[in-house]
Amino acid sequence: MQRDAREFIRSTTTLLDHVLTKLTQDEQRELLEELLGEIAQRLDARAEMMEV
Repeated sequence: MQRDAREFIRSTTTLLDHVLTKLTQDEQRELLEELLGEIAQRLDARAEMMEV
């Protein structure tokens, strides 16, 4: 993984941790489920692009 990608993930994770502290447990779960869905869609799209 490239250094820029690792730094992006690290900084995004830090921001996510900060946001999660402001939310209720139900809101945290909802946000994380939405993020998981978005990541899954992007990975699927990337995989399809690589198959072509």
